[in-house]
Amino acid sequence: MRLRASIAHALARLDPAAHLDRNCLDTAKCNTLIPRSQPPQTKFQAWKRTVDRAIGSAKPEEDFVAHHLAKYPSQPLPVWAVTELLSFGSLPYLFELMKSADARAVANDFGFMHPAPFGKVVRAVADLRNYCAHGSRLFNRHFKRAQSIAPRHTAGPLLDHVSTPGYSRTSTESKRLYISAAVLAFMLRSHSEPSDWPARFRDHILSFSLPLITPDGHRVVTPELDMGFPASWNTKLLWQ
Repeated sequence: MRLRASIAHALARLDPAAHLDRNCLDTAKCNTLIPRSQPPQTKFQAWKRTVDRAIGSAKPEEDFVAHHLAKYPSQPLPVWAVTELLSFGSLPYLFELMKSADARAVANDFGFMHPAPFGKVVRAVADLRNYCAHGSRLFNRHFKRAQSIAPRHTAGPLLDHVSTPGYSRTSTESKRLYISAAVLAFMLRSHSEPSDWPARFRDHILSFSLPLITPDGHRVVTPELDMGFPASWNTKLLWQ
């Protein structure tokens, strides 16, 4: 909800229908062709279809959508209503089309200095959300998107401990659970609305126990070996 509200607020300052107005978005990005699309289509055309599908799916169930379409048939659904209807996975597509200054304002709400790295992070968080929503395992999963966080990307030092490769004993640490969870915790801590999720996640991982033991008495699966968690991760300032 925080991301939906931030994007809607940034665009609504321009126009209630800014999400469908090229003048309120980045023209070059809107006109970019999607690779291998058949027939050829721009990112803006694909985005409009995403909006139409979201509205069409919501119309039978959401009274505010049916009311707006009936009372204001010539006016598009405003951006603050559209962002409520979109799946979380669709939000990065709208964020990508925003002008740099507006996208930067959204990124700043979550502690990121620049929109480009924030956009990549949002896609990775969307992947994490999808795994959770479908009940998929996380404990030893390789995520499909590698994450890389540089100190210049964020405000403050909370993510500095994941900015240097080799921060954990896990291979492919950039595609493991820890960095995605750390970034999400950072976003929530940076936002003006408080959240207890970082503390709840910390406590949940500390209680993690998968009783698979080798013949010599070593645990087979641990957060440090299989999920990209640094040693003594829970003592980092991010999790306090």
